[in-house]
Amino acid sequence: MPSMVEIFVDGLKLQVDEKKNLIDALKEKGIHVPHFCYHPALEVVGMCRICLIEVGSVKIDPQTKEPARDDKGQVIVQWNPKFQAACNTPITAGMHIRVASEKVKKAREGVMEFLLINHPLDCPVCDKAGECSLQDYSFAVGNETTRYREVKRNIPQEKIGTNLLINHNRCILCYRCVRFDRDIVGIHDLEMQARGNDTVIAYTPPPGSRDTLLNHNYQGALADICPVGALLNENTLFRSRVWWYQQNQSICHGCSTLCRVTTNVKNNEIYRYMPPEEPEKNGFFICDKGRFSTTDFSRDRLLTYLIKGHGSKSRDVLPQLADLFHQAHSLLLVGGTTESCEDIDRILSLVQKWQAKGKQVNWEYRTQPYMWRGEWDKKVDFLLMVDQRPNSNYLRQKISGFTSQEKWQEALQEADLIIVINEFAAPYSYRIENYADIEKLYLFKLFEEKSLWSKTVLLNTHANAATAKALASLPIMVFPEKAGTYIDKEGVAKKSAQSLTPAQGLLSSGQILAKWNDYVEQDSLAYV
Repeated sequence: MPSMVEIFVDGLKLQVDEKKNLIDALKEKGIHVPHFCYHPALEVVGMCRICLIEVGSVKIDPQTKEPARDDKGQVIVQWNPKFQAACNTPITAGMHIRVASEKVKKAREGVMEFLLINHPLDCPVCDKAGECSLQDYSFAVGNETTRYREVKRNIPQEKIGTNLLINHNRCILCYRCVRFDRDIVGIHDLEMQARGNDTVIAYTPPPGSRDTLLNHNYQGALADICPVGALLNENTLFRSRVWWYQQNQSICHGCSTLCRVTTNVKNNEIYRYMPPEEPEKNGFFICDKGRFSTTDFSRDRLLTYLIKGHGSKSRDVLPQLADLFHQAHSLLLVGGTTESCEDIDRILSLVQKWQAKGKQVNWEYRTQPYMWRGEWDKKVDFLLMVDQRPNSNYLRQKISGFTSQEKWQEALQEADLIIVINEFAAPYSYRIENYADIEKLYLFKLFEEKSLWSKTVLLNTHANAATAKALASLPIMVFPEKAGTYIDKEGVAKKSAQSLTPAQGLLSSGQILAKWNDYVEQDSLAYV
């Protein structure tokens, strides 16, 4: 429960939660205190000094033991002679603070001048421009001129991670990256080296590690928390200016955690995910697996109907599939854990219709070994789950599937028609280093081994070796081309936003099966 106390900020009386950090408590009241090193998810170190404030307390009359007052009856405040860092100042009842006095403004100008001594001032070519705290505070609280006339240090840019560069000249040594890796990721692989003007952030391999580069799943988060343009992700470097992006609040497709994210879209392509609005409530960090796999949504797309790997049209393909449907006695649906609740419900409704017509219809959602092992709640790290499908939790609630992997494989052999729902699609093949190697996927190998392609219809988002081999392939929308509901690992319903515009006529999995069923219904009289 909040423990509210009364404090005074620049003469304004406020009620704040004394358990919160002062910077966060003032932010809730609309008062912004500049800060670089402070981050709500990291321990306080007070290194940047840009959050300096004046702190005072009420003078107590030694005789009356009451607050002393001046000739005008105003309470007398005794101000500390030294500044204090707001991030490291505990909130106490009755405290007085100055965050915008002339003395504070002059101190912040001095701090900014010091921080920019070695900075190259290269905003026009920096990827952080437009979302850089140093840039913002330089305009807001800095001075337009500098007294520094000496030669600036010049340390070459360095690659310190598999997807991470460090520009030492821009670094202000706020220590955020070191604390993030140590306290959040749990790896001691970044540290300060050297002293004084030569101090740099360097990669320091953990004991026993042979890695020459930082190689964890949160290199994008390191670039996020860097308040300047010192840490940069190599795979998004120089690809776009941040103000060119269209943004939506959505959820990540990458695993059953369903982290809330901000989509960065340009030219109908998601360049990256970024942390969401209101990160205090929705989470500060997202992993690289989800963040950087978004480009797959716009590459190698299946945008035409295929019959045995050859392009065709829906008006030619769907009637043929309707004929096959009527000839088939047993149907087997495979996959579906990537689809929204709305599409799953549509497909379940169709399954019930088909069963009512006398068809034997089964549905198995477990298509990977980890699913059969029941590793739904197993974590890869503090955010990423082993279950890397966005809606497996909902589908598990809706259908039971087969009692064993062996019985499922027997059913694959016995089925007259197999419908695979988006199982051979990027970016869900996370365990494959290169998506071009779809043939390495467990399900692909299984279909090859059992020669199942001749009776398999794929509902797929991407064109690949699987769509080339299948009896028929029907194009469907990718995750960000449709709004939908998904159930996360905790059972919480979350909404995805439509961030991309689909090709004209492209349908979701539930819609395209419904369209197929329309042809089935039209042809039913011929089979009476």
